[in-house]
Amino acid sequence: MAERLCALEDVPDNGSLGFGDGSTDTVFAVRKGGLLRVYRNRCPHAGAPLNWMPHRFLDRSREHIICSAHGALFDISSGACVSGPCRGQSLAAVAFEVRDGAIWLL
Repeated sequence: MAERLCALEDVPDNGSLGFGDGSTDTVFAVRKGGLLRVYRNRCPHAGAPLNWMPHRFLDRSREHIICSAHGALFDISSGACVSGPCRGQSLAAVAFEVRDGAIWLL
């Protein structure tokens, strides 16, 4: 059964939005232009939550998702690690759809 995550407009363009209490079972959405992705908030290398502050999942340039624990950088569109100790690993993507102006987890 689908679960409503939030309104699409709640995720800022060129930004991110986290959901849950920061445990490894939570998710975050990231939006860049027309691209929207939802990932589990868990670093594949360290196993810790990625964000250093609530809703802060992007590096300063807003070009990559960054792990606050060790600075690994992840491609926004694929979740693949492009820099850092977890090269060859990826963030866990979460299935979703946009329906009626909202993001729904599948």
